[in-house]
Amino acid sequence: MHLSPSCTCHLLKQSAEFKELRNRGREIRLMLAQLYESEVELEDVFYSKALLLPNTTHPMTPVGEGCQARVVELVGEKPEFDFQPKGHLEIGEKLGIIRQKRLSHVSGHRSYYLSGAASELEHALVHFAMVKLKKRGFIAMSVPDMIKAAVFEGCGIRPNVRSSLLYKVDPDRCKDMNLAGTSEVGIAGYFMDHAVKLKDLPIKVVCCSTCYRAETDNLNEPWGLYRVHHFSKVEMFGVTAAEDGTESEKLLQEFVSIQKEMYSELGLHFRVMEMPTADLGLPAFQKFDAEAWMAGRQNYGEISSASNCTDYQSRRLHIMYEDAHSILRHVHTVNGTAVAVPRLLIAILENNQMENGNVRIPKVLQHYLDRDVIVKPSCSPQQYIGPNQYKRNKLTEF
Repeated sequence: MHLSPSCTCHLLKQSAEFKELRNRGREIRLMLAQLYESEVELEDVFYSKALLLPNTTHPMTPVGEGCQARVVELVGEKPEFDFQPKGHLEIGEKLGIIRQKRLSHVSGHRSYYLSGAASELEHALVHFAMVKLKKRGFIAMSVPDMIKAAVFEGCGIRPNVRSSLLYKVDPDRCKDMNLAGTSEVGIAGYFMDHAVKLKDLPIKVVCCSTCYRAETDNLNEPWGLYRVHHFSKVEMFGVTAAEDGTESEKLLQEFVSIQKEMYSELGLHFRVMEMPTADLGLPAFQKFDAEAWMAGRQNYGEISSASNCTDYQSRRLHIMYEDAHSILRHVHTVNGTAVAVPRLLIAILENNQMENGNVRIPKVLQHYLDRDVIVKPSCSPQQYIGPNQYKRNKLTEF
């Protein structure tokens, strides 16, 4: 078959246009490859800067540093003693229920052991809180201790900054994993990339977990249980709608009222503080702390916190709810401490101590321990025979 000269010319012209278009396509691909690289770089720059943006602040929040915190309420009376009250560590050591000495070769700086009544008190406090919260409509949950960095960032916690309080897991074993300093992160991760129904809101979750925090370099608290790098905590977490904008504020007040109820039942004297702007952190719109009187320290110490994060976390973690018109909207999140075990142990031991060294157990916990007073156990304390003893043990080793 022979092509006419006009057909041949047309084909050649098409071939030339094809080559030109193909070359242009290659140029576009090369341009896109460079633009994609720039896009990734720009996203990293702007995303890292966007992570620094805090939530908006409640108009009633005090402005300033920690000293500007406003006392909202004083609850209970300070305990009175006709003797000089001791600190919790001295009380615990004499009762043989707290050990913090000679552990550097076992578990490092500021670690501790709870034994006997102190361990029983830990479990009693956890059970006390879990039972109360389940009766208030909370769903019990257990969460992972190791969480990816993106979930921390979504919650407003920056895992990769130099001053981070997070412990990182060995990247050769678990890439991009961190130990959680609060179960709030794990619960938020449970709802991440999911939507819930309006009729099911608010959803209230309670979780008991071990919390890990790398804050052992703070020289203000060298001994005792006040600032340690691992502890048990019962956390409250709430997911609510944003139909009229007041739902999360009401849920925050519910959380604070639960905290007040629990600490009052434990017989504590405490104050509720509305925290100022400098103490809100990135995610909180409004935050309240409870500070209990600790007789041995002769000062108030923080025992809980409760925060309304509005839609700060849900926008970053993509947590939505389906409203009455089947439109997806961002939920609001609220979190609060129910029981931070070491801090409550301090308050209970110091405020309920007796002159003979024994400690009265709060009435609401007595049935968990089957007694009303903590006394020194009858068994003899262990005798240290390690290499750092001041005087060599004269016992013969076989």
